[in-house]
Amino acid sequence: MSVRNTRGAAVKGTDSARRPRRVSALIGAGVVALASLSAVVTSASPAAAYPSANVTLTGHGYGHGRGMGQWGAFGYALAGMTWQQIVEHYYSGSVPAPLTVQQQGAWARVALTENDGNDVIVTSQSGFTVAGTHISAGQAVRMQQAGTTWLVSIGTGCGGPWAAPFPPVNNPVATPDTESSIGASNASTLALQLCRGGGNLYVRGTLGAVYNSSGAARTVNALPVEEYVAGVVPNESPAYWGTLGTAGPQSQPWGFQALEAQAVAARSYLAAARNSYGGYADTCDLSCQTYHGLANESPITDAATQATGGYVMEAAPNGVATGVPLTTEYSASTGGYTAPGNFPAVVDDGDAVCPPGVNGACNSNHSWTVSIPVSSVEATWPQLGSLVSVAITARNGYGMWGGRVTSMTLVGTSQRVVLTGDQFAAACNLRSNWFVATNTLPTPTVALAATPDGKGYWMNGTDGSVVGFGDAAFFGSTSGLPLAQPMVGMAGTADARGYWEVASDGGIFAFGDAAFHGSTGAIRLNRPIVGMARTNAGNGYWMVASDGGIFAFGDAGFFGSTGAMRLNQPVVGMAPTPDGLGYWLVAADGGIFAFGDAVFSGSMGAHPLNKPIVGMAQSHTGTGYWLVASDGGIFAFGAAPFRGSAGATPLVRPIVGMAPTGDGNGYWLAAADGGIFSYGDSVFYGSAAG
Repeated sequence: MSVRNTRGAAVKGTDSARRPRRVSALIGAGVVALASLSAVVTSASPAAAYPSANVTLTGHGYGHGRGMGQWGAFGYALAGMTWQQIVEHYYSGSVPAPLTVQQQGAWARVALTENDGNDVIVTSQSGFTVAGTHISAGQAVRMQQAGTTWLVSIGTGCGGPWAAPFPPVNNPVATPDTESSIGASNASTLALQLCRGGGNLYVRGTLGAVYNSSGAARTVNALPVEEYVAGVVPNESPAYWGTLGTAGPQSQPWGFQALEAQAVAARSYLAAARNSYGGYADTCDLSCQTYHGLANESPITDAATQATGGYVMEAAPNGVATGVPLTTEYSASTGGYTAPGNFPAVVDDGDAVCPPGVNGACNSNHSWTVSIPVSSVEATWPQLGSLVSVAITARNGYGMWGGRVTSMTLVGTSQRVVLTGDQFAAACNLRSNWFVATNTLPTPTVALAATPDGKGYWMNGTDGSVVGFGDAAFFGSTSGLPLAQPMVGMAGTADARGYWEVASDGGIFAFGDAAFHGSTGAIRLNRPIVGMARTNAGNGYWMVASDGGIFAFGDAGFFGSTGAMRLNQPVVGMAPTPDGLGYWLVAADGGIFAFGDAVFSGSMGAHPLNKPIVGMAQSHTGTGYWLVASDGGIFAFGAAPFRGSAGATPLVRPIVGMAPTGDGNGYWLAAADGGIFSYGDSVFYGSAAG
């Protein structure tokens, strides 16, 4: 094995005749395309446009993700969890407890925001009273704005005509002659109706007209708490969920537990919000909890409301309820992990629910993909100029990819725009703030290169196409150009403002501020180029051939090669030392060849491998390195820490390369299909899988 640590003069001289020390004038077949492009792609002037017509995003969940996930509750219910277990899972640190008698007697005041700023017009199929005047069934009352008071008029229907108004009234309220109970068959007949275009809103309780603190007209529906909850549950969680699953508690299918959990969450959310909506209401009809009066009520959601009557979630720091109802937020789908808020973030295994054979019962929000036209992004943020890249710069740390986006940057040719994930999701109408960019490469991935700060990476396809993720911006590519040979590798500049691509004939293509220092495009090679690496300063680069021949350009020093050696297996990659005064080569059998100040720390050359080695990366200290096999197996030597591998993971396509993080405490692996695997402190910023 001594040859694998060869660093002597005999090796250093073996390739000197084949290595041009300065070949910047050589523009051969591999760099013909570059010759016509070099004035553009080698400069540090504005970057190229986004690499595709659309920004493709893959995401998880629907909504803010805080508290209970409604689809997750359904999934947990079908798995055999009771409503008590469901709410205690999502709202950790709290327990379900009944409201006090005083709290139960309080009515819910709901701001009907769809009627904001309008007169309040009320009718009913039964009699009702307004301002001390009885209104017969079928008649209507208009509460008309008049400064700080209201004019009340009686009409023959929602459209009038209207009789002379009563004297001005402060905050008039319509009260039905008879209040219907939950589940009553005649509820719609007894209910008041708020007249509106597109269909009247039927509600239990009263309908009143008020002014908010700014003097704007508002409409309020006041009704008993349980009747309000009965109106919320079917509009938040589908009633049919309660019919699914095997027989469970209360002689109901297990899906019924999800409806009960919804009822408790809705009741607690209301109880914690007393007098919080503008001072004139407790809650609202749409942006608070979805409430449409009697619409969509069903016997099974009514039953869930009544079965949990009075129960809310209360803080219980020592396991004992404190009597204080909590604001129990919830959203349609958490995507598999809740977001921290009033309650800690927790795993949501129920979110991926998909009971077999039931149409519509699978959560389509658990995972989703959307494509947003680049033109739409540029129109929303015109200060960008042309969009160059989408960089995810921070996540909340919970779940796949590092969790929900907390900070991101849109990079443009004119300006950068810093946004939160919520801002971007709202502007682009995304389902949630948990997403990654998933633009695909048109050809198989052959190389992976990380930015120096470890906050992004580029992926390179055989046709020269490039996709950047995180803070790795796109500066152009050879995609679409007539290449003599396929691309085999790439390297980013020291400032991450450019990169080089290398073809198998040694042709070099430079983009952004990457300077062209030479190539082997016009040289007849004994073996094809298989990879490249840049110097620490970024003012030069090496290329390595499959026979271990080294070609150095710019400030890259030549320290030796295996070009004249008889190898057991071809060389598949290289890695430079941090100071640029040496490098390692790795062969497909895991053999390591160290040159210059590169220290030999071990190899797999004498060990049987399940799959061949395809690449390597150096530790940030230069006293160790990793090897990666095509099955994702990782072999760590010296000071390079083992942070995990894909060796036991079924892969769609083989691994083709790896890149370390800036501090050497993690690494990424890239598969031929563009899939990315993150280990240690490496953050997943997106993939080109597709």
